[in-house]
Amino acid sequence: MLRVATLVGLIACAGGLALYYYQRGLTTPSPNAVVQPVDEDAWIDQLYNANPAEVDAATRQVHELGPRALPLIHKTFQDPTASTPRVKAALKACAILGPVAAPAIPEVAEQLPDPTLTAEAAVALSFMGRGAFGPLRDVLASDDPVVRREALRSIGKLKDRAPLDARAVVPLLIKGVSDSDPGVRAVAVTYLGIIHEGGADAVDALVAALKDTEVDVRRSAAAALGSFGEEAGPAISALKKAAGDPDPEVAREAGVTLVKLQSK
Repeated sequence: MLRVATLVGLIACAGGLALYYYQRGLTTPSPNAVVQPVDEDAWIDQLYNANPAEVDAATRQVHELGPRALPLIHKTFQDPTASTPRVKAALKACAILGPVAAPAIPEVAEQLPDPTLTAEAAVALSFMGRGAFGPLRDVLASDDPVVRREALRSIGKLKDRAPLDARAVVPLLIKGVSDSDPGVRAVAVTYLGIIHEGGADAVDALVAALKDTEVDVRRSAAAALGSFGEEAGPAISALKKAAGDPDPEVAREAGVTLVKLQSK
């Protein structure tokens, strides 16, 4: 009887092992199985996509590829038949790679005048390092206010990201305060407040902006002055007038800035 029980146990054990190796064989490739290589170009069709999961996967792939993504980026910019979503994907990849994508700066800058690509190209350049400053500065002379606005915004961002010397950036922002386009002026005063360098020249430009015809510019100028501390002392009189601005938001921002300055 003991022999029979032992034999049954051995048979059961053998059956279990057979089942284990059978199941393992379903999930583990044999030594001779061909492993398919990962498509290093897959990200270009996924990065500018409505599917968040695909975008996340493509973003990870670009990070992993690093400089190995550059050949496809160059190829995309040089292809006159490339679709707008494909070019936007290449621009987004440049933003992800940052300074690693610096060799593509001239090609990214070439996209700035295209109204369908201006914003994406400017954003990409704001991440790509000091070499992007020249092309962004050059297009501030564009006849297109959208190009000027987005270029100036990216210069403001690039100042800390690169970083850039404030002496190169602040004069461009001060000039932007007198631009003919209100959108450019609003960006200029906003980034003067963010950078809060430039001393009396920057403060004077912001005081002038308190009288701008556009509400957004006046409101942004009032808020920006609050970041200058004691340097904004000469602006107190103008801020008191702005506290009576017919627009309630401008008046509120001027009042808040006055409290900040006078408390110091």
